[in-house]
Amino acid sequence: MLHRCAPVVLVVDDDPVYCDIMQEFLTSDGYEVHLACDVPQALVLLERFTPDLILSDIMMPEIDGICLVRQIRSAPAWSKIPTIVISAKAMPEDRTKALEAGANAFVSKPFSIKQVRSEIVKHLPVQSA
Repeated sequence: MLHRCAPVVLVVDDDPVYCDIMQEFLTSDGYEVHLACDVPQALVLLERFTPDLILSDIMMPEIDGICLVRQIRSAPAWSKIPTIVISAKAMPEDRTKALEAGANAFVSKPFSIKQVRSEIVKHLPVQSA
């Protein structure tokens, strides 16, 4: 039986600088991080592995993060994956749309690492080594 040491997080965002920052922060916190620059790439990765948590932006080319959340929630294999939307599109209606689509939480950009870490801990059970 394979035992994963680190929880796996999929970050979906079209901003490479943001992805680099998130990868550095999450890796330093002990997570295994995979990056997708858009929704189609995220869906390809989801076919290959099931992450323990997904962090997704809303505004992306072609397909937005709300559609991604809906697709995740409608697929039995993915429906239970905790999903946190992190977006600069932070009007109350954006937050409502994300949560109604099935996101577990919504964090507005800009954010503090402490704020994101708190949401991750809330939605991703701590795994002991």
